Amino acid sequence: MKKHLFLSGEKNNNFITKAPALALAFLLFSVITNAQVFTGPGGAIQNNGIDTYYSVVVSGLSAPLDSTYGMEEVCLNINHTAVDELYIYLQSPSGHIVQLTAGSSSTGVNYTNTCFNSQASTSVTQVTSPYTGSYRPIGNLGRFNAGQNGNGTWKLIVRDYIASPNSGTLISWNLKFGNNPPKPVTFSSSNLPIVIINTSGQPITENESVVDMGIIYNGNQRNYVTDSWNEYNGKTRINIRGNTSKNFEKKSFALELQDGLGEELSVPLLGMPTESDWFLVASYPDKTLLRNQLTYDLYREMGHYSPRTKNVEVIINNEYQGIYALLERPKRDDDRINISKVTATDNFFPAITGGYIFKIDRRDEDGWSSLMAGNSPTSSHFYYQFVYPQDTAITPPQKAYIKDFMDSMETTMNSSYFANTTNGYSKYIKTSSFIDYFIISELSKNIDGYRLSTYLYKENISHGGKLNIGPVWDYDLAWHNCNYGNAYDPAGWEYQLPDTAYPAPTWWSRFMEDQNFKNMLACRWNELRQTLINTSYLNNYIDAAAAVLNEAQSRNFRQWPILGSYIAPNPQVQPNASYQGEVDDLKNWIAARIPWLDAAITGACPSVGVEEQLAMQPDMNGFPNPFTDNLRVSYKVPQEMISNEAAQVKVELLNVLGEPVKLVYSGSKQPGSYEELINTQHLAAGVYIVKLSVNDRVVYQKTTKAG
Repeated sequence: MKKHLFLSGEKNNNFITKAPALALAFLLFSVITNAQVFTGPGGAIQNNGIDTYYSVVVSGLSAPLDSTYGMEEVCLNINHTAVDELYIYLQSPSGHIVQLTAGSSSTGVNYTNTCFNSQASTSVTQVTSPYTGSYRPIGNLGRFNAGQNGNGTWKLIVRDYIASPNSGTLISWNLKFGNNPPKPVTFSSSNLPIVIINTSGQPITENESVVDMGIIYNGNQRNYVTDSWNEYNGKTRINIRGNTSKNFEKKSFALELQDGLGEELSVPLLGMPTESDWFLVASYPDKTLLRNQLTYDLYREMGHYSPRTKNVEVIINNEYQGIYALLERPKRDDDRINISKVTATDNFFPAITGGYIFKIDRRDEDGWSSLMAGNSPTSSHFYYQFVYPQDTAITPPQKAYIKDFMDSMETTMNSSYFANTTNGYSKYIKTSSFIDYFIISELSKNIDGYRLSTYLYKENISHGGKLNIGPVWDYDLAWHNCNYGNAYDPAGWEYQLPDTAYPAPTWWSRFMEDQNFKNMLACRWNELRQTLINTSYLNNYIDAAAAVLNEAQSRNFRQWPILGSYIAPNPQVQPNASYQGEVDDLKNWIAARIPWLDAAITGACPSVGVEEQLAMQPDMNGFPNPFTDNLRVSYKVPQEMISNEAAQVKVELLNVLGEPVKLVYSGSKQPGSYEELINTQHLAAGVYIVKLSVNDRVVYQKTTKAG
């Protein structure tokens, strides 16, 4: 039988003996309610972004916490002039942590007699300071009531994440255990694949640790937690990933599959291509759980690589964690970003020309600052991070090469001749990729689309050597899910957003000054409006994807009860929120966004198709390959490349350093097919490059002279 006592600090049996009637009433109330209260000490809150811990020892609970007797309520008093700086958590003796408040999800001054109860009808994010009363926390206190021992040291964790003059103090706090606790979420089976992770007592942190992982997937049949781990059964290296998202209670994780020797293990998962590196993405602020999936699938249908993803339900250390997206990591390989491999020895032309992957992002990884300032009121420069080769593998010559390439491209974009078809931006970029990236970023009005998590990759010169943008990445704050930067408004351009900390490149403004770019944009937009960017098509996609999640979302939002809570930076109206309401909000916003873009994207479609105009290259073939003394080069000058004058053609042979060793032809040519004979008797055996220039179009072919 559980003890029926009110407790303050340590167990307290000192009932008021001078008032027998009151003492008797007090005793009867405690017997009826089974309530036990423990009060912890207060103190100053560190004002440096580091957690401050306040501990209380709980004793006298006679059984594990469960749905009949467990954690009911946490009450506290905090003096602070800006509570939007505070993240507040409660940690149990077993190490489970539940979030009470989440920084900017609350505003104002002080928490005064504020109680957190998961069965309260109103979220703490829906009211204003001083938050007096009983409110639903952001997290679920029922997570403590799943059979764990409540006796031991409980900790209130307060983090003032902004180092500023706004400091504060925890005045008091207490825990209440009773016989009306919120219930934990039970989970036994799913229509989604199930991922199970056992850490053997290790905490999952930002540092990597090795754990056991299994995946249950029975195809079209239902998946049970008791089924065998039939899709994957082995070790994985795991760590918390993300920047802002690492502050959310539901964490995202990076995974690296491993074999028995601790080496990377590449396997296909859930029908996705073989790989060792994966992400488990929580998409915590996206209450539809669909925004990333919608973006990735739509961009793939537009003809580009984007990460494949599968929805799963996750268990960690026997605790249900909700819906996650198992997601490919953007990488260089034949099934993902298919560019040439670069090794540490590829430091000379043409191998040094690529491929490369890098991204515009924060300054927390190795990289370099842009040559030109971005779209910033203070002339701030955005930042490129190395992705492939990794910052630990890329050589100094390779760093210098890709930086010089981007410096040249940025200089051109900032020049008076940026739109010139020979020496302008089309010399450096694959314009069609930038047009499609612009369309997806503006359609979704992604607040981070141009300035953070923005991938770019450069092809090797043997494949054209052009810069592409993509794949798309991290769109959980897009599609009407952000309340700043005008991202919530279905009207307006997102590329015009000025930002000091993370500015976007000014390329986009320059592109929109070029009528040729605007014409190609209009042509592509109108093409997509007939198929993928059609309201009916998008609504059907969203409804179908939401139907797949409908069963699991109910469990997810019991474990993470944020429906109806404001999770920064949500813009939606929160009271009486439901999953279907969140899905409808997404569809309604898209229905308003598309007409604005219809009116804003103007231009005349070019006389030839967009891709034909942008990717047009003269044909060339050098043969035989390998050759001995004579090399023949056949090539074609397309009619479409010539307006009123003959094309200017140059055929050259280069060495591996990119230096000309023989000029084969230089002059004008009419449309047609041609062949040049190159006598190479005076050249040593080795690798050579044939370079063909037709007006502003250049193609290369690597060839070998045999010994």
